[in-house]
Amino acid sequence: MPFYPVTRPIILMMLSLTLFPPTCMSQSTDTSSDWSDAVVRWDNQCGAKGCLLMTDVLRGESGRPPDPKDSREYIGIYVAVDRATRKPSYFAFHVDPNAQQDQGVFVAFTKTTKEGDKWKMNLDGDGATRLPFSSCSKDSCVARVLDGVVAKTDESSGMNLLDKFLNSDTALFLYVKNGHPYRTMVPLASFKKEYQKMLSSELAPVPSQQR
Repeated sequence: MPFYPVTRPIILMMLSLTLFPPTCMSQSTDTSSDWSDAVVRWDNQCGAKGCLLMTDVLRGESGRPPDPKDSREYIGIYVAVDRATRKPSYFAFHVDPNAQQDQGVFVAFTKTTKEGDKWKMNLDGDGATRLPFSSCSKDSCVARVLDGVVAKTDESSGMNLLDKFLNSDTALFLYVKNGHPYRTMVPLASFKKEYQKMLSSELAPVPSQQR
């Protein structure tokens, strides 16, 4: 498999070439939130141990149009929340099973600021973080982060994924397949709403019984 010489500066440059629809750049944050709900829909499954928030997002254009009928062309995001602690037990990101395993998947986050009548997207100061794959199968390659906390290393400034998901506007993902980088932008407004809804309903604390 061809090797793509990925470095953090190159990753940041490629991630900065995001796929924001032009119409979104001049919209209000409320309208943008409605747009996020339509583009990214989260499913919620709860059981005795906790809840699992999950979504599948068709990968970005990246110079090669995706095939919406091919399940390998989607990025799956799974957030497991422990019922006892009400905190994530893991984050998992599923990408194309043919992604270069030595590269893993890179993730970065953005915030939007208003400049005049338009919104400008800015990459998070922590930059891009490489998440190694924990496993690969015929269906997907998976990067799993226990407790949602990425340790600080030479390749990462370290981050709390839940904090990033709740306080950023978009998450950017990039993986490499056959020497070609594929990047995808995922709006996070709908995640914030579903996460708070889950905490206040399925994972709401049980009131102590009065004696």
